[in-house]
Amino acid sequence: MKLAHRGHHKQSGLVVILFTIALTVLLGFAALAIDVNHVVLNKSRIQNGVDAAALAGAVVADTGDATQSQIASAVLATIKNYSSLDGNSDITVDQDVSFGEGSLSLKLSDKATLKIQFSNDPTSFPGVVGSNDDTYVRVEVTDVALESFLIGILGIGKSVSASAVAGPSSSVEQTCNLVPMAACAVDGNDSKNGGYTVGQEQELKSSSWKEHDIQAPGNFGLLDFLDDHSVLRDHLAGGYKGCLTIGENVGVKPGGSIGNVAAGLNTRFDDDSSEEYPSDKWIGEGTYSDYEDALVNETDSNNYIDDGELYRRTLQIPIIDCSKGSGSGNGYSAPVVTIGCFFMKKPAPSNNGSKEGVIAEYRPNCLVNNASFGQTPSDSGAYKIQLYKDPVGSGA
Repeated sequence: MKLAHRGHHKQSGLVVILFTIALTVLLGFAALAIDVNHVVLNKSRIQNGVDAAALAGAVVADTGDATQSQIASAVLATIKNYSSLDGNSDITVDQDVSFGEGSLSLKLSDKATLKIQFSNDPTSFPGVVGSNDDTYVRVEVTDVALESFLIGILGIGKSVSASAVAGPSSSVEQTCNLVPMAACAVDGNDSKNGGYTVGQEQELKSSSWKEHDIQAPGNFGLLDFLDDHSVLRDHLAGGYKGCLTIGENVGVKPGGSIGNVAAGLNTRFDDDSSEEYPSDKWIGEGTYSDYEDALVNETDSNNYIDDGELYRRTLQIPIIDCSKGSGSGNGYSAPVVTIGCFFMKKPAPSNNGSKEGVIAEYRPNCLVNNASFGQTPSDSGAYKIQLYKDPVGSGA
């Protein structure tokens, strides 16, 4: 009986040992799970911040006249802003840091480093940068130190890194958020520009249908994008959400609708503008060259809108092949050749007294908010700023 009693005590001791080992293993797995999830969460957060920074830099680069220093400053400002948001306390950035003269790399904190690279090819960094070519921006943030929880007992530290590449896309095959107006192609076989040359003046909407290139009774150059014509003003202001595909036929809307046309288009000239439909930053009359000069020099203060949105005056509209159009009135339709970019030189007339239409200047390219794109890069037509797969790191 005594031997059996001693065996019982031995078994109890073994159970305690096994329980202790199992508990230690479970605590180890729990520690690993907590710290791994913490790393994954903050990796996602910093990737979002770096994505936003790369896009911000690419938007500045896309203006065509920004220096690398100005682009880098936009990237850094975005990183600083992102790190200061609630929930990003682990991503510590010294808010006073700035790039040194000619430098594209700096310390964000004791360990973290920000590096910016440029290239004319989104698949090669660092790369050659030509002033007349598309510029792609690569942003990399490395060694962002994170707080360690249970694995800190083992002397193991944690850090995350992220990178992203952003720049202009290829030209669109399908685009949305268009302005419901049309321009007849000068050359229906030119799938890039529709036969237009840079700087060419075009009357987008005529004061008389007989003077418009469409040459269909009752048509003044407006497109029939909508079932409810009462929202024409909002659609002309930038509120149209539908999409259009290159090569498909598009119908037109009969009637001049002078009041709605002016009310919608002229939101770009600080006329009844809103947060949803903001004014452009410069609203003076003139060419695109005048517009760019005014933005750079900011000398025309009376026509400068501080809270305006750049390039609102550039309209993205279909260029249609009117030589292949058929029908009349609201039955007229023609195939879309490409998406054109037209800069409004002055506000649209609010009445027919001046006998003027909507006067614009053709531009080689412009940004769109929502579109699908082909595989072949192009230097003309509508495009957007987008993220690319980073050929160097593991970012976007």
